[in-house]
Amino acid sequence: MQPSLADLEILAVDCQATGAHSARGHLLEIGWARARALDLENFAEFPVEAHLCQLTAEAEIPRPVSRLTGIAPDDLTAGKSYRDVWARLSRVAREVADANQAVRCPTVIHFARFEAPFLRQLHELHAPREAFPFTLICTHEIAQRLLPDLPRRGIRALAGYFGHSLPEYRRSGPHARATVLIWQQMVKRLKTTCGVHRLDQLFEWLGGMTPPSRSKDRKYPLHPSLRLNLPDAPGVYRMSRSNGDLLYIGKAGSLKRRVNSYFRGRGPQGEHTLEMLTQVRQLNVTQTGSAFEAALLESDEIKRYAPLYNVALRAGHRKIGFCSKDFQRYAFPADDQYCLGPLPSEKLWQSLRGLAVWLSKGTQGLLRREDACRSHTLLGLPPEYAPAAACMVQGLAVFRQRHRLQLRHRSPLRVLTRLGAQLWREPPDPIAQDESARKGEDDLEEKRIPEAAPHWTPENVAQRVENLIRHSAHMIRRARWLCLLSEASILWETPASADGRRILMIIAGGAVVHRQDWAIGKEPPVPPGHAQTFRSRRKTFDLMTYDRLRIATTELRRLVSEGRCIELRLGPRVRLRPPQLEKVLRWV
Repeated sequence: MQPSLADLEILAVDCQATGAHSARGHLLEIGWARARALDLENFAEFPVEAHLCQLTAEAEIPRPVSRLTGIAPDDLTAGKSYRDVWARLSRVAREVADANQAVRCPTVIHFARFEAPFLRQLHELHAPREAFPFTLICTHEIAQRLLPDLPRRGIRALAGYFGHSLPEYRRSGPHARATVLIWQQMVKRLKTTCGVHRLDQLFEWLGGMTPPSRSKDRKYPLHPSLRLNLPDAPGVYRMSRSNGDLLYIGKAGSLKRRVNSYFRGRGPQGEHTLEMLTQVRQLNVTQTGSAFEAALLESDEIKRYAPLYNVALRAGHRKIGFCSKDFQRYAFPADDQYCLGPLPSEKLWQSLRGLAVWLSKGTQGLLRREDACRSHTLLGLPPEYAPAAACMVQGLAVFRQRHRLQLRHRSPLRVLTRLGAQLWREPPDPIAQDESARKGEDDLEEKRIPEAAPHWTPENVAQRVENLIRHSAHMIRRARWLCLLSEASILWETPASADGRRILMIIAGGAVVHRQDWAIGKEPPVPPGHAQTFRSRRKTFDLMTYDRLRIATTELRRLVSEGRCIELRLGPRVRLRPPQLEKVLRWV
């Protein structure tokens, strides 16, 4: 007699590969775990086995795959051969089959259509005369029928729905563990809702039931009362799994309207957003005095807690730094030599250094091998996306001819600031507009990475250098502005200013140190740190400070565009009101 599904020993398997199919991709990593649904009281402690695989000489890890998995080529040097991996996996499969007194091993995979071709390829390469040792069970296929109204049923979405956290990188070990948890939950629901409790019944049920079409009326795990009773006021909201893990932190001018907009189902929503909403079961909010304050609190909390689904404001690998005036040196923190900044990334500095090298050596210097190999840093691109050396030289010649007057007898910093200001006044080309649009994408959406290198022409190279100079000069102007804003008093009217209510915020050392309601007609105070030199102000900067002041700048721009009465005071004699602020903010 067959064992019940709860008592059946299964092998949960997960694969990571360089491509979506075995005909085009290569196995990168494989992980598995032996388990029974009844034996998962100590779920976090049961063993999982995972192995990196050695790729063939011609195989490469695509950049998007490396970004998603965190697996770099150097990691595979300690990997196992495919033969060794198969020997170990097939041995474990036989042990599981024997434990069930079965011919084949019950093998649970989430979305088995991906893993199955790789497993069959391993079998055909290393045991072609033997029968395929796995009986494949797809938990995604089961979930389609059991949970048809869930927004998403991927492994991360389902694991989170059941209260289990997966790390950010997609790795086989954690995914195999998550597959076991999903299997346990599926077994429970199959028995209670469908009366299915044996393997033969499961296959009969799967074969006799067509998966329902994706429902337009999604059912979210978050109880509606938690969001429908939110205040119609500004603040910060935090979405969490049932286990308390933070998923997302957001800001809102109206907590009620913003949070409920996720669940109304009007218009398309990104995969990343739907995956997150499948897991959200808890909601916590902090009401603030204004949307401005909510934006600053959101930025600080994202740095502090690093929720998985916040993309733009997480620290991650981001760092700020300062460079010398000749762009040749870069460091953190600032000192007398490193006085340009804060700059938001080392990659920007590398582009500036490449620009300085080119200006000092001239176009022909790039024909030398060592400088040609460095050309990608000037353009701010990965090496494989950079143009060939000859195209790069021709493109820089086009750029030099177009801007020859501005390039004469000036230091790199002078060239950058003067030419950057000139280019800023001109409308950007379509490439720059597209990049600006991407920077404004919803924070929840994943960053898009080009799949292939662009087709380069000398004109494209010249445009790319112009975009670089425009952007770099903007970052240097912004750095100076943020230093000014790090010691400031800001006074603005609320949307309901008929009651005479205004808000005063004082910033010192780049942080909000005071906030209070302020009467109309009363002048904002002089900021206490207005006499701080730029040298001392730079020393207070870290990534959190940089992003906080950048967000404050965005909020100032919003208040000006809404026609609010606002005043920014930077010192005893420096006051900026909407007309002056509008002019300044146009440049930073």
